[in-house]
Amino acid sequence: MAASLSSGDVIEVHVVSPAESSQLLEFLLEHYYREEPLTVGTSPPSQPDQADRDFLLSHIPNQTCLTLRLRKNGRIVAAAVAGSKDANEGQHLEEYAKEFVGTKWGRIVNLLTQVEHLSNVCARYQVSHALHIHAMGVDASMRGQSLGARLIKAMEEQARKLGYPLICLDCTSFYSAQLVKRLGYELISSLKYADYTNEEGKQLIQVPPPHESVQTYALKLCEN
Repeated sequence: MAASLSSGDVIEVHVVSPAESSQLLEFLLEHYYREEPLTVGTSPPSQPDQADRDFLLSHIPNQTCLTLRLRKNGRIVAAAVAGSKDANEGQHLEEYAKEFVGTKWGRIVNLLTQVEHLSNVCARYQVSHALHIHAMGVDASMRGQSLGARLIKAMEEQARKLGYPLICLDCTSFYSAQLVKRLGYELISSLKYADYTNEEGKQLIQVPPPHESVQTYALKLCEN
């Protein structure tokens, strides 16, 4: 059942610290991974691999992981994980994927490698680096109250503070793509899940509808 914010509720932006990594992961397991198309569509679908979790948490020390919290009780109502990348990200992902051949996380990283080569936002926008949002979740009971938009705006502000000229994300979900389009992000590329196949032509990630593709969006924040 959905819960509504009251007129007295104050939402605060919080930069996640290393000591809060388990709290962040607990939230993402409940409100991100359960519905994230790549996680759900890659066998086995129940939970992310440990390497997937470790990858997200590795960004915490860089001050690029945010939560939205209720001031009155500290409850997390939304969370996002982001990390830095440059024009060589595609090559970095290719090397990284070799560590996870034959695993669920390896299949996901291989898809994201294709997406990165297709979009390469740093080269496209001629910037040295960009902040890439890897994961974003909103408390299922608090949706429909613009928390996702508030979280993205907070991440944009954090990116500016850290000196990033560009912010981007790969929308694996139909709904996240709709959100960032409304926020003025530019569509850079799109890769259909049906086109991600093995040598025999078998589709490797079977996502549920209405999700059909990974769409990369970007927003220029400032001059490089």
